[in-house]
Amino acid sequence: MTDDTAAAHRVWPWYTALIGIIVLDQLTKYLVRANLNLHDSIPLLGEELLRLTHVQNPGIIFGHTFISLPLLLVFGWTASLVLAVYLFRLVRRHDPLRWPVLLFLAGAIGNSIDRTLFGTVTDFIDADFPDFIMDRWAVFNVADSCVTVGITLMIWITFLEYGRHKNSSAPAHEQLSDTPNSISTQDCAGSASGSD
Repeated sequence: MTDDTAAAHRVWPWYTALIGIIVLDQLTKYLVRANLNLHDSIPLLGEELLRLTHVQNPGIIFGHTFISLPLLLVFGWTASLVLAVYLFRLVRRHDPLRWPVLLFLAGAIGNSIDRTLFGTVTDFIDADFPDFIMDRWAVFNVADSCVTVGITLMIWITFLEYGRHKNSSAPAHEQLSDTPNSISTQDCAGSASGSD
């Protein structure tokens, strides 16, 4: 098996998972658009804890629009292309960052598809977190969840890797700092025995 073939065998399950997440995101959005009128809401868990609410989001974060739709589309698809190439390299290196990048890429593509087809993003997961800083969390979707989990994983893995490198480098520094002392001690012992 050549290196290219081996790399392909390592990569294709990741892109299959990527496509699966995107299909799940688009399927759930389609079902919401087809079965729930805009702004209608159905309780799923309790009356307020978890609801299914149909919202069309023209913005990015919490519905806020920072840039125009054409620029948002260019940015979204460009970022998706860069992340797709980056994911390929991470998978080939068995880099742990491949997990958060996969989720982030799936979320970026899922919402970019919505903006390309409809000009807005379909949101429907309406959750309430008691005693949180907001009265109610913004309505979100599967793609948003992937982006959030991906960012959280990326921060966590980065801190873990930093701690691992820091711990692995500490003994080497201690060894270097101890070497002159041990040499000087041996020299002193040798000098003392020679003088006798």
